[in-house]
Amino acid sequence: MASTEHRSTLRVLEILELISRSKDGYTLAELSRLLNAPKSSLFPIVHTMENRHFLLLNASTGQYHIGQNTYFVGSAYESAHSSFDFIRSCMKQLVQACGETCHLGILSGNSILYVAKTEADNPITLRSHVGQTLPAYCTGIGKALICDCTRKELEALYPDGLASYTPTTITSMDTLFQTLQEVRRTGFAYEFSELTEGILCIAVSLRNKNKIIAAVSVCIPAYRATEEKKAQTRALLKKLKIMAEQNLDEFHITDAASLL
Repeated sequence: MASTEHRSTLRVLEILELISRSKDGYTLAELSRLLNAPKSSLFPIVHTMENRHFLLLNASTGQYHIGQNTYFVGSAYESAHSSFDFIRSCMKQLVQACGETCHLGILSGNSILYVAKTEADNPITLRSHVGQTLPAYCTGIGKALICDCTRKELEALYPDGLASYTPTTITSMDTLFQTLQEVRRTGFAYEFSELTEGILCIAVSLRNKNKIIAAVSVCIPAYRATEEKKAQTRALLKKLKIMAEQNLDEFHITDAASLL
């Protein structure tokens, strides 16, 4: 056992691992033998786990089984990944429908962190990949993530101001705040070649309990960004938003950490 491991905590984990792999469960004596630990030291741990419903005791056999709270903890992990996978499946459907690249991102400090990307059959050159961070203020997905910020919060996010990446990058805090107010009003955030020239991005926030958890964007080359294409993209994003937010609510995903 590594010196950094806490003995009592390790015992709890070993007990859970053993019982989770057993169809019939184990008695205290069996746990003592399998863990090479005295029953006197295991009993208070097992008793506490039973009282907290992480273990269930079959009184007739004396065997311990996995309790409801262990199930709930495991289900929380499964639910989060179910939501993440569900959103990615929605992204694939969106890409198939519109033929453009789709991103899922979360806020990391004052930047966006891309956590999923679905490319179209005709991919475009983008400064994005899963695990990459980019400034939030000059991307559509970023604006969807920070659209609830007050003016003071924006200033705190960007104390050094807004750097320019292209001729159309927003560098005025006043303009950015007004733009974000429009995002809140319409429900859609846009990037017009502000980080990557020749690219239009349309994005929506994904919320639960009116709190922004993540955002999804679609990136379109400017030469394909017709009014018809933009209208189609907004309709598809709105549909994805409705389905994703229902899933987030169903599985009680209340922040980005629990989504991932």
